[in-house]
This record gives sequence, structure tokens and C-alpha cells, in this order.
Amino acid sequence: MIFDCLTHVTPDGRWFNTSHDASIARLLRELETAKVDRAIVVALAGYIDNDFVLKVCQQYPDVLVPGMSFNPTNYPTDREAAHEFRSQLQGMPFKVLKLHPRLNRYDPLDPRCLAILEELASWRLNIPILIDSFFHYKGASLRKPIVDTICDLVGRFPEMKFVILHGGGPWILQIAEAIRDSTNAFIDISFTLHRYARSSVWMDIQYLLHRFDRRMVFGSDFPEIGIGKAIEDFTCIAGGISADKCANVLGKNLCGILGEG
Repeated sequence: MIFDCLTHVTPDGRWFNTSHDASIARLLRELETAKVDRAIVVALAGYIDNDFVLKVCQQYPDVLVPGMSFNPTNYPTDREAAHEFRSQLQGMPFKVLKLHPRLNRYDPLDPRCLAILEELASWRLNIPILIDSFFHYKGASLRKPIVDTICDLVGRFPEMKFVILHGGGPWILQIAEAIRDSTNAFIDISFTLHRYARSSVWMDIQYLLHRFDRRMVFGSDFPEIGIGKAIEDFTCIAGGISADKCANVLGKNLCGILGEG
């Protein structure tokens, strides 16, 4: 099985100020062509509505898995953020929560972000957190460096599962070392695998595929990266790596994260 942990679609097929086609038709076509069995489709708070993503995924339940999104810094206090998160999303049939600190311009260690994670933890459901790990943005003031921020987050909520989207980019090896003892944290290689092709980061990813395969997941970051291209990149870097290790990364681990195996 191949399971893509990160895809996006929009109602009109537009993707910000780019020429990328983010339509559901293209997503389904690329999944079929690339022989990818399933994909998580995530909302983006302020950009792609939760209701739209849920409706799309419910039309293709055997293929698409819905991911909700929430911007905690839309609210002035941690208490209000937690209340709104609970009011809007508790009981909804989403399978993951996507957080995008860079796009929504906040520090993941902001008390409002921690408050919604505490709220979600109180539900005692298996809802993994997919967190974009490119935290820097113009004017950003992070409480801690990227690796330390991730280590802090996964350590604060050991009962919750985290998928570190894009693996921290050039920090991927450091992040793997930082979360090695935090078995609730996993590294996604979407976007980074393509962006840093044939750089020293590729060597880091290849090393991790050999040594850290049970804690890694495959994603494309569609429509930024085509699904076929993401598979091509993975095939290129995974030469010489055992079929069992590849199977872990391509789908088995993600099924486990979602409580499906």
C-alpha cells in the first residue's frame, strides 16, 4: 500500500499565486496514475475551509482521509482558543489536525496553540497532529529554535502522535535525533525530498530510510509537488533499501499512526 500523508485541494482549483492545479479532479487522476492507494487531504485555516475538505473526502471515502485545520492565534487568549476549537470541531469526523504556524504566523509554543493541543488531548481520541515544520516567516520571533520547539511539543504531549511535516527541511537529521526517544513523533519527507534533491539533505534522508524507517512517512505535498514526481523522487533515493523498509515509509507507518494497523 502507498498512502500519501499530505495533499491539498481547493474549490476552484487555484493554488495561491501559482499555476499549480489544486483541483480534486487532478488529485484523483494523479493518485490513480501513480498507483497511490490513499491520501490525506488537509484544510488550511484561513485558506481552505474544514467543511469543504470534509465534503470532498466524504465523496471518496475509500481513497481520501479528511484533515481539519485551526488557527489558535485568531483568538486573544488561550482559553478562548480552546473554547472555539472545542465548539467548532469536537465530534466532527476528521482523522487528523493540520497546524501551519508559518502560514498563520505564530510560534508553535504560543500558549494558545498549546491550549488547543491540551483540549484535543482531553478528548482521548486518536487524532494525530500534522504540523508544518518550516516555522520561520518574516518577523517571526520563536521562543526556541526549530529542533528544540519540536522536541518540546512532542515531549509535552506524549499520549498524542505528531507527524513533523517536511521533516524540518535541512534540520531533518537533527530532528530525528531529537525525537528518537519520543515514539509518538514521526517524520514526513514531503516537499523536502524534492526541494533538496541531490543535496547533502538527500544523504541524510537516505541514511534515515536505512536507520529510522519505522518513524518516517511518505507525502507529496500536492499540488506543490505532483504525486507521480514524489513517487519518482522516493524511488530514486530508495535504491538499495529493503522492500520492508520502503513499505514502512510508503504506507504501513501511516496506517499505524491512524490506528488502522
